[in-house]
Amino acid sequence: MNFRGKFTQRLFIIHRTIVSFDPMKRLSFLLFVLLLSVMWYSCSTEVDLNAPYKSTTVVFGLLDPAADTQWIKINKTFLGDGNNLEYSLIRDSSEYDFSEFEQLAILEIVGGQVINTFPLQEKTIHNKEVNGIFYAPEQSIYYFATPLINGHPRLNEAADYQLVIDFYDRPDISAVTNVVKQGQISFIQPQPTSTISMAMYTGGGDVEYVKEVNVKWTAAENVVLYDFTLRFLYTEILNGVAENKFIDYKIGQYKNNNILMGQTLTHHFDGESFFSFLGNRLEKNPEIQRPIGFYDGTATRCFEMRMAMGNDELNTYNEVNSPVTGVIQERPGYTNIDGGIGLFASRSFFVLDSIRLMASGNIGGPQIGNLVALKSGNYTVGLNFCDPNPNNGEFSCN
Repeated sequence: MNFRGKFTQRLFIIHRTIVSFDPMKRLSFLLFVLLLSVMWYSCSTEVDLNAPYKSTTVVFGLLDPAADTQWIKINKTFLGDGNNLEYSLIRDSSEYDFSEFEQLAILEIVGGQVINTFPLQEKTIHNKEVNGIFYAPEQSIYYFATPLINGHPRLNEAADYQLVIDFYDRPDISAVTNVVKQGQISFIQPQPTSTISMAMYTGGGDVEYVKEVNVKWTAAENVVLYDFTLRFLYTEILNGVAENKFIDYKIGQYKNNNILMGQTLTHHFDGESFFSFLGNRLEKNPEIQRPIGFYDGTATRCFEMRMAMGNDELNTYNEVNSPVTGVIQERPGYTNIDGGIGLFASRSFFVLDSIRLMASGNIGGPQIGNLVALKSGNYTVGLNFCDPNPNNGEFSCN
């Protein structure tokens, strides 16, 4: 920014500082600024608002140890003398040409030694949202295929991974992350042989909703953030046409920076809120029949417990960028990219599927609370849920 630009900017700052002072002083100051402005711009009308600008590399990458491909997004900031909204529609304003990279790779590091190098390849994809402010629908992304361990794609969960971006004619970039040890995760509750009891049958067609439904699992190394979703499977039949569907209910998050590997962790959620959620999301139409899940010959199965997990870098990034709810609105940005900005971290997913609709016990027969709540509970009555098990009497779809 030249001297005139700096001078005008300083006057603006002073003006913002003085606006809360005495009204007469404020008026005098504004007249003074106006006079200076007239005197100054009578000599020249050129104002340079853009300081000398240097683009910054922006990186976003989340390594998933169980994914078959690892993806990295690499962009750059930009600034022009004209309309920057117009520049944003030009692809090379925010993307590097592959020829600008001297080295672009992921290093696998164990005990401080590089044991593998995975060069990143460039790929153009064509599904970017076209209604945004940036160039679309094409965009460049970078990737490498996950190596096979025992015949399955797998990153080395004992290793750290370093991103290396070496340019020919601009500052180099690097970042390091561990990976979440997804292979150590296992659910204790629920199990495929049991269920997620969110309602208990009390007789006479009535149910009592469970206020604290427990989810229990074993902790894994390098995981700070656990995020849970309960997926409910069903089918909609309308005019003889059947369509398999699901609906995801967000259970919530569990965070802890001091978790030991193998430690049993527990998260609670309110069973009643699940049925209330279904009642608010699904259409009550007498023409629609909704068989629950699928019947495998022994039991009706309709639930999946889905866990997303993230390491410390991802958790910190999420916390810094979560909505501000307090009095203090400003907070520092977070990046773990050396020489640039962005995030290089790790996440993964674990899914326990084919969970039963009902649990069986030795006392009192089937625990049919979930089924009764779906079919005739106050939240979901009228949604026409039924059991695809042909042997379940009045609850059966047949």
